[in-house]
Amino acid sequence: MKMKISMFGLSLIFCGGLVFAGDSSSNRNDQTVRLGQKSGKHLMYFTSTPSVLELPGPNWTLGLTSGSGKYNYSYTDYNSTSGVYSTKTQSINFSTMEATARFYIGNSFNIPLAYAYYKISYPDWVYSGVTYDIDYKITQLNYGIGNEWTYDWGAYLGIDWYQSGIKLSDKAKVTLKSGRETSTTRQKATTTSTEIKAFAGELILTLGFGF
Repeated sequence: MKMKISMFGLSLIFCGGLVFAGDSSSNRNDQTVRLGQKSGKHLMYFTSTPSVLELPGPNWTLGLTSGSGKYNYSYTDYNSTSGVYSTKTQSINFSTMEATARFYIGNSFNIPLAYAYYKISYPDWVYSGVTYDIDYKITQLNYGIGNEWTYDWGAYLGIDWYQSGIKLSDKAKVTLKSGRETSTTRQKATTTSTEIKAFAGELILTLGFGF
């Protein structure tokens, strides 16, 4: 949470200095490499806050994105054997890896593209007294629209106004850990992971510095 607040505060500072990014294309061309961090209204970015490594240029920027994080939530589980309800906490682990590209149309407006590999893991997932480990992996092609301003003093701010994706492949692995498995518990564990669609988001921020 502190990381997200810090990124929001930095974005306000950066936005206030857009006057210093009047020639973003030339500023990108003067840089060899840049480092940054990404977050925003996108499940994978918000939870994993991935780091960004990019090779900037006036027309294209190529890069890699990588990060991981955890999200916890509480839920009520019903044990059909004992007839007892109980409150449990579930952890979900998120992992993000992307090969990215940006094609600039003009000074700052651009089309972001990426080949993405996302992994979502549910360790000790419990349903009706049966415990599973669930791993879900997805690859997808991302695309969107955005602006990116590169400042005279080396920093840059990217805002992807909207990003969508096309699912290329997915795979779920469900492993029984404990309890008496039934066809119902197995089906519930399997559908919990496979019902996920391609990830999309909006107002995605990337902040960093170039050298």
